[in-house]
Amino acid sequence: MTEFDSSMSPDPMKPSKVSGMHLTDKERSARKNLEKAPRPRIAATVVLTIGDRHNPKILMGQRSKRHDFMPSVYVFPGGRVDRIDSFAPFAGDLSARTQRVLEAAVPPRKARAIALSCIRETYEETGLMIGAETENQRRNMKNPTYDAFRKAGQLPDISNLEVFGRAITPPHRHKRFDAWFFHRHLGDVAPPEVGDSRELLNVGWFSLDEIKKLELQRATVMMMDVFKDYVRRPTPEPGIFFSRARHGIFKQESFP
Repeated sequence: MTEFDSSMSPDPMKPSKVSGMHLTDKERSARKNLEKAPRPRIAATVVLTIGDRHNPKILMGQRSKRHDFMPSVYVFPGGRVDRIDSFAPFAGDLSARTQRVLEAAVPPRKARAIALSCIRETYEETGLMIGAETENQRRNMKNPTYDAFRKAGQLPDISNLEVFGRAITPPHRHKRFDAWFFHRHLGDVAPPEVGDSRELLNVGWFSLDEIKKLELQRATVMMMDVFKDYVRRPTPEPGIFFSRARHGIFKQESFP
């Protein structure tokens, strides 16, 4: 890994704004109150876009205020990787680049599970099924989401997912995630139908200008800036943006 080169980003709100920042006194105090920092759980998030790739509409929803992790803020669909994601049937293949980046951190089966989990979470949180038609009806997975795909004659489709970032929750949080960020463009189409869930409220397709007015957590603001830089490039960079806090200082690096 190398330190993130801020010259890579032409965005005036470039990610380097966060690099080098120290944890606040409140965050340091929260860390001291923990016996030890929780181990990050692997998670995945997907930025789904429609319309103009350079000025798209993005699928987001507001986390319920009952959540004890990032309540009330707007986020992209996603969540932690579950064990079943390693065994569920799927359609499509990861791009060579995305596969290489993921497998620099985890084994091949886990790499597919990470990508598959954000497709599962998208359905659970927004009702949007990203799948490919299949006549090969697999056995009942005893999982409501994967069985919903089966009943619809679909397999969760991991093709056209490109990883563009990774961020590990700082150690002062009582819950921590090693989150991988993906992008998938659904084309210049009418907004697919989506809806609210127990996890996300006010789910919808938002323009970049509309997103500026939403309540976002610091990490989401950072990754939005990373995403805007990512979609400006004609082809993805070989490595991805990687943010984590080390010794009380936020570091930004390129991974792998």
